[in-house]
Amino acid sequence: MNAVTKKYTPIAEPPLLQPKGRRPVLLFLLMVTILGFYAHWKDVDFLVLDESGNVQISPERQKELQKRLKQVRKARQYALLATIDGYYPCFNCVQDSLIYLHRGEVWKYGVTYGAVRYSNAWLSRMNLVSQTEYWGNIEDCLIQEAYKIYNYATLPENLKRARPLIRPPGNKVDR
Repeated sequence: MNAVTKKYTPIAEPPLLQPKGRRPVLLFLLMVTILGFYAHWKDVDFLVLDESGNVQISPERQKELQKRLKQVRKARQYALLATIDGYYPCFNCVQDSLIYLHRGEVWKYGVTYGAVRYSNAWLSRMNLVSQTEYWGNIEDCLIQEAYKIYNYATLPENLKRARPLIRPPGNKVDR
């Protein structure tokens, strides 16, 4: 039996790509150094020394703190209410993803501070209106929100349903 065998000839591996000279390495090191200095100095001015040599936060950082504290003190607890009779998304419904709400019924309770939580365009598209129910610091607003979410189950609008909800249809959690 004469078997014809093909002669195996190994394929030469391509040479490893090596940068020519030191230029790419130096360019890489320069870029890393510049990025390192930027990252280091970007936030380096958040601390300053006062006249006595004590470390303090910088005036810019102090302004940021005051702005944040002002926001936290001016929070609001709100309710999103249905503007028309109709079907609305329900995150707490057992069988359906929609629930029928009458005009003025609660869809969601929430808390916000600083910027407006929902745009007028979104509220209009969802047939909802935002009604502020309580102004105060963030802690008091969160307490108000918790009372309202937990007590939603006892509201007449909820008790008239065949299957009452544990929380408003728009609140995903008790938060």
